[in-house]
Amino acid sequence: MDLHLKLACFAAFGGLSIQLLELFERQKLPRNRRTFLRDPLYWLKFLGMPLLAAGVAYAYVESNQTLSPIMAVHVGASTPAILRVFAASVPIGPRNAEP
Repeated sequence: MDLHLKLACFAAFGGLSIQLLELFERQKLPRNRRTFLRDPLYWLKFLGMPLLAAGVAYAYVESNQTLSPIMAVHVGASTPAILRVFAASVPIGPRNAEP
């Protein structure tokens, strides 16, 4: 298996581990508040985050950054935080132009 693909898999594992931890925490909720399990957007996020994590690790490697397997897991686990920072930096709506 190609090293790039291996590191992407390690990152996907890191991303999946965070999603599983969140799911385990949500299982503590009362049964009537677990409606998120029927929400397709929840499952899209659950499966999509590890894929995005693999993409971020792949981007690191393609940018000639040295990435060990354990660092790939860390990158995968931190991908949700990385994406939140990116999303928060994008302005929403039109800018007010002064005349």
